[in-house]
Amino acid sequence: MSKRIDQYFIELDVALDGTLQHVVAGGFGASEFTLGRSVYDPCPYLIGTLDHLEEGEPFAMDGMVLVWEGKEYNTDVEMYREPSGVTVLLHNRTNVYKLVDQLNQHRNDLFFLKRELGEKNVELERLRQAADKANEEKTRFLAMMSHEVRNPLNVILGYTEMINKEPVSQEVEDHLKYLTASGRTLKILVDDILDLSRVEAGKLELSQAPIQFSEIMDQIKNSYKSSHRDIEIALHFELDQKVPSFVLGDDVRIYQIITNLMNNSIKFTPSGSVTTRIGLMEDRGNEVLLQMSVKDTGRGMTQEQADSVFEEYKQNTLDDNRIHKGAGLGLSIVKRLVTAMNGTIAVKSEVGVGTDFSIEVPFEKASNEQISSAAVAVEEVKDYIPGSSILAADDNHMNRRIVAHILKKKEVELVLVKDGVEALEAMQGRQFDLVLLDINMPNLSGEALIQQRAAYEQDNASTPFVALTGNTSKEDVEGYYELGFSDVIPKPFTAGQFLEIVNANLAKSSNA
Repeated sequence: MSKRIDQYFIELDVALDGTLQHVVAGGFGASEFTLGRSVYDPCPYLIGTLDHLEEGEPFAMDGMVLVWEGKEYNTDVEMYREPSGVTVLLHNRTNVYKLVDQLNQHRNDLFFLKRELGEKNVELERLRQAADKANEEKTRFLAMMSHEVRNPLNVILGYTEMINKEPVSQEVEDHLKYLTASGRTLKILVDDILDLSRVEAGKLELSQAPIQFSEIMDQIKNSYKSSHRDIEIALHFELDQKVPSFVLGDDVRIYQIITNLMNNSIKFTPSGSVTTRIGLMEDRGNEVLLQMSVKDTGRGMTQEQADSVFEEYKQNTLDDNRIHKGAGLGLSIVKRLVTAMNGTIAVKSEVGVGTDFSIEVPFEKASNEQISSAAVAVEEVKDYIPGSSILAADDNHMNRRIVAHILKKKEVELVLVKDGVEALEAMQGRQFDLVLLDINMPNLSGEALIQQRAAYEQDNASTPFVALTGNTSKEDVEGYYELGFSDVIPKPFTAGQFLEIVNANLAKSSNA
């Protein structure tokens, strides 16, 4: 028998009065058991037990303690009574009971840990719900503020555009130029705030349509030609001839990225130059990697400033302790838009030398079929506006005047009202070719009006309704379509954009 096994048990032959008669096998606790002595000395728990054993019936006890050479051992005891005496078998289970104790302790620890985790999960769920609610409240607040800001902004830009078409002095023309630039800057700021909210909520969607970087570059040149012609900065534009004529992308977001970078460079360049370049990095067959860069000769930044330049609301303090104006959102929006396009952005800068922002974005090449479809979409269409009858409802009288100014040269039969109630009255007994409804109006909103079909469908069941609103998120627009609006004119709008949407809906109505 293995000596190691021998140390884990002992088998004893004990008389009925408890006297040890023979050690049958094993060495566990051997020095505690002496022939002729009472087994009760090392095993006091056997007192009374041996007397009550039934002959021929095995009996067991678990977890008894045996002291051997000054150490305590946990033992399991098995006994079997015969006419001549009792067989006693002791098993050393110390390690087993130690493991059981440890397991029980671990089980208890796990129980309390599970309970604690459950409490933490409940708390985390509560915090998540609170955060979701806060985000929803923020989104609602931004949507409300967007509409409230876009209404006066529409008036500012609308009246500026109206005045720009009138004969004015050179001085007034210069004033209008700066007013227009400031209005457009405010519009960009509003868009940036809303875009930041959409990106954070994961609701920003990029279009994938055939675009031309040559057109985007021309738009940027024309935009900066008038508004920045008097500053002491030379604006350079470079377009690599290897850039494909058409790629699939979102031209509005690309324009936003480049202009945000240019505005930042102009802001920090008192004099010198700002160079905007679009180049081909790699041609991958059906895809190209393009680089868009804006490099200036301005004040530059330290490495620490460059590392934090894409943080929201971050403004870098200059050596002369002045902080340049701005909300600090432009570059953050740029980084998030670039990331959404699966691109990367980097910045290199040196104090007193200048800053270089470099963006690399992959674009899929546009197919001939996609290019042809896009070309058909932009073909000139017939002008359906002259002679049409249009109803426009807006509670802001300045917005009504802008609409009237845009349409008056088109020989339109225009009816202007200030709320939904007056709009419903105007539709009684008269059919209009188009109805323009401001969304937020007192007494009866545009949303509420369009749902009251029974009140207008007798004469205007097939009349297209177009929403005038500053609520331009994807969710808002989809909601307007579901209500029955055929289109949306976002505020602020230009005269060209307004007429294009109006004409498109009149065309659909005429061809229906």
